[in-house]
Amino acid sequence: MSGSVLEEKLKDLLEEELVSWKSVSDRVEEIKLLKKRLNLLTRQSQFIALKKQIKALNNEVRIQILLAISNGVTCPCEIEYITNLAQATVSHHLSLLEDAELITRTREGKRTFLSIKNKAFLDSFINFQN
Repeated sequence: MSGSVLEEKLKDLLEEELVSWKSVSDRVEEIKLLKKRLNLLTRQSQFIALKKQIKALNNEVRIQILLAISNGVTCPCEIEYITNLAQATVSHHLSLLEDAELITRTREGKRTFLSIKNKAFLDSFINFQN
């Protein structure tokens, strides 16, 4: 959207008294500044990490996996049983959760054990009751 189109839309909002700000030009400058700040933000590591976490949480199976792990499930084979998914599919979901730094996988010999990496983060979104 061009600046002039934005200005016209903002003028309409102001004329209809649908907004609390008083000046279209001031509002355009605020929007430009916000746009610049958001563009800078997308390159920051915290933003990238949050984006990965949101992507990981945007899937019902991965949320079920997180809930299972937080309730004591420690082995991918248990996840396969709970979800009725193939080993390769479970492995894919676990990789996304691990990449988002929501879980950790610890290998001991041939065995893999799962745990929640940031329980406080998970608890802030999900309060699972047995």
